[in-house]
Amino acid sequence: MLCFYLGCHLKCKYCQNRDTWDIRSGHEVKISEMLDTILRYQNYIQPDGGVTVSGGEPLLQADSLIALFSELKKYNIHTAIDTSGMFKLTDTIKELISLTDLFLLDIKHINPSKSKVLVRRF
Repeated sequence: MLCFYLGCHLKCKYCQNRDTWDIRSGHEVKISEMLDTILRYQNYIQPDGGVTVSGGEPLLQADSLIALFSELKKYNIHTAIDTSGMFKLTDTIKELISLTDLFLLDIKHINPSKSKVLVRRF
């Protein structure tokens, strides 16, 4: 199952999800609502599936992900995050890492100067 979080600080030139850039463009969904929706599909996502969170940039809402992934772990549901990884390693991010089974890291470009051309953050 794929969940999209809103908000992105990079705004990459080749982004396929430009509608997720503005963190205020959607509506707030409670963790309990997300969990209820996910659990409706639990039989279809186990044992080889799970929940992947993408965006935008999901790490902008790390506290929400911690709450969601903490609940998913109670049901032994595999967790994954699709991220640019361009965040400081804070205690919050470390806690999220401990709850995440898989990181899908979107490296913009191996060359730092060429990477800066691809994203508007710099």
